Amino acid sequence: MCECCSSHKSPVNEVIAVTGKGGTGKTTLTALMTRILCSEGFSVLAVDADPAVSLAYALGSNLDRTIADLRTRMIEDPDEKRRISDIPMEEVIAEEAVMTLKGYSLLVMGKSEGPGCFCKINDLLRYGISTLSRKFDYTLVDCEAGVEQINRRVLDTITRLFMVTDTSAKGMRTASSIRGIAGEYGIRGDYSKGVILNRIRGTEENEMRKKAKALGIDVLGFMPEDPGITELDLQDRPITDIPEDAPCLKAVRSILEQQGFFHEKLNREEMI
Repeated sequence: MCECCSSHKSPVNEVIAVTGKGGTGKTTLTALMTRILCSEGFSVLAVDADPAVSLAYALGSNLDRTIADLRTRMIEDPDEKRRISDIPMEEVIAEEAVMTLKGYSLLVMGKSEGPGCFCKINDLLRYGISTLSRKFDYTLVDCEAGVEQINRRVLDTITRLFMVTDTSAKGMRTASSIRGIAGEYGIRGDYSKGVILNRIRGTEENEMRKKAKALGIDVLGFMPEDPGITELDLQDRPITDIPEDAPCLKAVRSILEQQGFFHEKLNREEMI
């Protein structure tokens, strides 16, 4: 767990899944949320649940351990299997798959070493999220594109569902599909949900609000098109290197504030 965990007596225990069509900004949003919440003193577990491992790179992390690697060792290495056989799986995942970095912790799903589906890796991922999230204020899950992880109920313990889309019709339809599948059978319990529209230019906000309303989707906020994100990508630098006054960072901070993410901090400060 990251160092900032020690400053809070009891974790907030929010689990936020960030979903949407590929390329719409899921990873950008998750990385910026990680930076902002850590800067506010919250303990954060960032979860890269996409086999493309985009979040790890967006955060500037060296990828030295994943859930997929752990499962491979458990299957192929008899000595490793014996070593961890009597250790609770929650502790195994925490010790063998979670990376403790500056200001936050990172859990990466990783890539399968062989052909076939990710069913068993997703099972470990689901267990890791449901058990490890209890120790953190915020667990932020950068999901793979589409609805597969919702179909497989990998995200059945979340408290919020953030659907990210650009202004394309396909992106909006994907968000609507995710909302429908999650509401029908993919996620248990009560959770809040809505769409965050990315790469907004000029006066597009009103138009996109109308389109979201027509699809029955609540709009949580907007992220403007930000050349700074493109520039960082061209320089092969992490998204978290974005300047404090960057439009996208300010927009995400505003969204989190409007959604009540900082209320817990204010309540704690009032108790001191």
